[in-house]
Amino acid sequence: MKKLRIWYVLMISILLGFTSCTDDVGGFDKEPKVEIVIDNQKGSGVYSFEAKTTGLTNETQVIWSVDGEKIEGEGQENVINQILDYLFKSGNHTICVKVSTDQRTIEACIEIEVEVDENDLCPDLFFKTREYERPSTYKFITDFEGLEEVSYEWFINDDLVKDTSKNRNNYLIWSFREAGRYEVCIKAETPDCPLGASYCKVIEIEESDLICPEVSFVKEIEPETFGAYTFEAKIENKNEINNIEWYVDGGLVESPTDHRIGNRTLYYQFDSGVHEVCLKVITRNCQEGVRYCKEIRVGEVDCPDLFFETVRDEDKRAYYFYPSAFDGINDVDLEWFVDEQYVGKSPEFPDDNPFYYEFDGSGRYEVCVMIETPDCPKGTSFCKIIEIE
Repeated sequence: MKKLRIWYVLMISILLGFTSCTDDVGGFDKEPKVEIVIDNQKGSGVYSFEAKTTGLTNETQVIWSVDGEKIEGEGQENVINQILDYLFKSGNHTICVKVSTDQRTIEACIEIEVEVDENDLCPDLFFKTREYERPSTYKFITDFEGLEEVSYEWFINDDLVKDTSKNRNNYLIWSFREAGRYEVCIKAETPDCPLGASYCKVIEIEESDLICPEVSFVKEIEPETFGAYTFEAKIENKNEINNIEWYVDGGLVESPTDHRIGNRTLYYQFDSGVHEVCLKVITRNCQEGVRYCKEIRVGEVDCPDLFFETVRDEDKRAYYFYPSAFDGINDVDLEWFVDEQYVGKSPEFPDDNPFYYEFDGSGRYEVCVMIETPDCPKGTSFCKIIEIE
């Protein structure tokens, strides 16, 4: 009986050993991986790269790099979710992606040889994309060779929404009203390209994106200082705010003010140079948060930080536009534009007197205020989208 018991224990141990080995093999099979999937039309310098992950959940950060240079700052306008769109010149290039969670980081790289067909006379269309004040609103910015000589049209889900032959700015600002999947395209025909060329991106709008607030901030330089600024958050639906965060050059900055609902204001001392300041706001219905960023140039050209509030004139198709005060506001002309057309300037003492404008009819209008000062000779502007039902 004793020997039988020993053999029984031995057999159980062997079986457990096989089971353990099998589980380990399965564990290796499930090792997290990331793969870069390429989409490109032969002869075009426009490429799309998607980071496909397996064995990872809750990815917190996706970082792309091209030829060793990390995609950041304005380059982030080429990134949507885990997809990088990029316009190359001919040559060899290396593309890498890092996907990080709280536990680990995985990375993949590929090398490509770009061969742009110089004999193809069709424009190699391309545009960048970034969120604009809220996750359901985007700014699409065209960026391709020969941009100034080509007229093109914007389409959303095959519906024409803008013709640049009538309005020569190189961007489209669009607020999506419903959750869904939208294909945004630019299309162009030229005498040398009679069959036309196009470039498209897919935008996915979630239900939560539609209820994120519109956010921005204004800045004021502290008197008799160099590089010291105070920033004030401008947020709609203020009662729903859970948290407010400020970032300078990508790093979270602690601010001691207004801890009840986050930091509505930020005081910061900058060194000389160009800095990026970002405001992130999290609300009860917008748990992922919404960001608003702006460049601050210290020790260079100093332009006032423009901003304006809007109040509708009862049930009319008209609005009062109240510009935020800044140092010297009463000594400069505030000029107003609707869809890039000049429509007038603010009255005297604009910090107390709003600009009034009545729109032609229902639709979406981009309203901008612009100024030039001796310290800001190239001018600066601030714009908002006004929708007339």
